[in-house]
Amino acid sequence: MKVNRKEMKKRARENLSRHYGLYVFVCMVAAYLGTEQARAFRFLSVFSTGQGAMTGLLIRGGINPALNDVVNFVQTHFVHDIGRIPELGTTNGVFALLVRTIADGTIPSYFVHLADSLTRSPQAGTLILIGFAVTVHALFWVFVVQTLSVVNRRFFVEGRIYEKVPFDRYLFFIRVKKWWSVARALLWKNVLWCLWALTIVGGWIKHYSYLLVPYILAENPETTGRQAVALSRTMMNGHKWEAFMISLSMLGWYILDVATLGVSSLFWTNAYRQAIFSEFFVRIRAGYLAENPKAETVFDNPYLYRLAPRGLLEKAYAKEIVDMKKINPIQNAYTGFKGFLERNFGLVFRLSSQERAYERYNFTQWDLKEMKWQVERKEYPIKLSPIPEIRHRHVLRSLYPGRNYTVTSVALLFFFMSFVGWCWEVSLHLIQNGRFVDRGVLHLPWLPIYGFGCVFILLLLRRWRQEPLKEFLYAIVLCGVVEYFTSVYLQAVYHTEWWSYQGYFLNLNGRICAEGLLVFGLGGMAFVYIVAPLLDNWFRKIGIDKLNKVAIALGVVFVADVIYSHFYPNEGQGVTTGKVVTERASHKASG
Repeated sequence: MKVNRKEMKKRARENLSRHYGLYVFVCMVAAYLGTEQARAFRFLSVFSTGQGAMTGLLIRGGINPALNDVVNFVQTHFVHDIGRIPELGTTNGVFALLVRTIADGTIPSYFVHLADSLTRSPQAGTLILIGFAVTVHALFWVFVVQTLSVVNRRFFVEGRIYEKVPFDRYLFFIRVKKWWSVARALLWKNVLWCLWALTIVGGWIKHYSYLLVPYILAENPETTGRQAVALSRTMMNGHKWEAFMISLSMLGWYILDVATLGVSSLFWTNAYRQAIFSEFFVRIRAGYLAENPKAETVFDNPYLYRLAPRGLLEKAYAKEIVDMKKINPIQNAYTGFKGFLERNFGLVFRLSSQERAYERYNFTQWDLKEMKWQVERKEYPIKLSPIPEIRHRHVLRSLYPGRNYTVTSVALLFFFMSFVGWCWEVSLHLIQNGRFVDRGVLHLPWLPIYGFGCVFILLLLRRWRQEPLKEFLYAIVLCGVVEYFTSVYLQAVYHTEWWSYQGYFLNLNGRICAEGLLVFGLGGMAFVYIVAPLLDNWFRKIGIDKLNKVAIALGVVFVADVIYSHFYPNEGQGVTTGKVVTERASHKASG
């Protein structure tokens, strides 16, 4: 079956446009790990320090020697100043400690000396470290790097037909329990290719001869290495030149990749190339099946390439369809302002019988969103897969993280997390400095920035609670905004600095840093999916109505503390840094 390159590229662009963000991310991960297109990250080498790194870039990337002057200019005038950028601090924090430790070789040196001491041999430590590094690298290459190339093909092949490709497709081989089988098949293919590469042209020929092995395994991971290699060789008979011409037709893109030091490959070429060769495989597969109908025993996954009949889907997903048709008991229970709060923030004023019915409904709906897309033919139907996928239900589903919260419950959660934040800050200072300090602007044991941060994550990100990855990313952004502008507000009002991340890795004006935001993001996830539901369950057992008075009392005390602290804020050694105060005092003195 002759391949029409123009039509194939058109379909590849359509596929890429539908899933651009996902495909670019998938290819970036592959390039970073060295699975494929590893040179895509060559531009990062420009920002490395040392002549050796730059020389390596010129050798590996094949950059024209005429660019040496440009590279040296960048190295001299830009890279030299990288270490002076305050946002890339490496003196404070866990991230900075890791950067320093890795950079100065402390960890390897420690293990080398330990091995030398135990074996009483000055060379043993180095040899053991080398052997360990080689073993880890080999295992990582076999079980992660190589198998990831097959997973990537699965992403692109599914995306040709389906509107949605789930991000958890990365776990495909684990769910079908074929990770070792695929790794072993790829290892066999690579061993054969390496042997052929010892000949003059064998490596080039066998590259195209074995080109379809990852695609075959992506469709049917039960295929052995021998079967996949033999099948790929047979299918590529008469098509190796066509595959080479496809690669040659992208020469202009590869030149652009070199000119942009790999940047264009990250955001277009890698994904475009993968999409094109996915189309190439589908065309070759169709022609091969037309000539060899018995090959359906290997290519037995038809709904990876075409939409399943609706009748077949309705039969396979009969139970799920019944559950999907259940009516949300709270859908029209709230109107006006109450409806606005419930729909957008999951906030209600009291727990009714409808609320409890809603939670039972939510329990059954938690796993149905993905199934709904499959029934609607927007996503690959896993129930029609020839190899059953084992998908465990969400472990935390029984906690009802998608629930609504009463105003009283939210208030109590705010005070609880404010107290937890205070304990966290006090404990850190006690461990690091050996003395107890009442942290925060207020005088009583609570830090409202933690309470507000958690409540904001709970309410403002309510619509993404059933999508944990988005919830986590948005939580980091939200916490960053809250912490940054809280710092700005406190310094503007009190002319005092209560915290500073200067010296922390990836900090922004000393107000926020990557390390802190990562902790807040993880803490926010734990709060949304574990802490808040558990505490809310406890509040309900006690009785929300009984806790109204407790929430009101805490609110009155909190407001009083805020008013008092506005005029007499908590400050001093261990509480504030004194930086802004010192600058202000010196400015007055100079004036």
